[in-house]
Amino acid sequence: MSGRRALAVVVLVGCWTLATGQAISQPATPPAPTAAQKQVVARGEVLFGQHCAMCHEPAIEGAPSQADLGEYNPQTIVEILRQGPMKPMAKDLSDTDIDAINSYLHGG
Repeated sequence: MSGRRALAVVVLVGCWTLATGQAISQPATPPAPTAAQKQVVARGEVLFGQHCAMCHEPAIEGAPSQADLGEYNPQTIVEILRQGPMKPMAKDLSDTDIDAINSYLHGG
């Protein structure tokens, strides 16, 4: 960025702050997980270990790794487990179990 452009940005930010009384800031840090959320994640970790890890950590051929599953949309995971190719393996999992696994995969 040239010196003039950098100066223009500084001036614009300063004008914004003076005009609105609001400084441009970084996004807020998410709140720390509650004890209940931590329990759900811990339960999800146990369930993942019992029902999923044998194929997903380390991933066997054709199966996404645990890290890859964490990139999936949570609703996609529900659909895969309820109506998709993992339905037979998930037949004993309740909706609460699947929510806990999703919480574990997505870090709470």
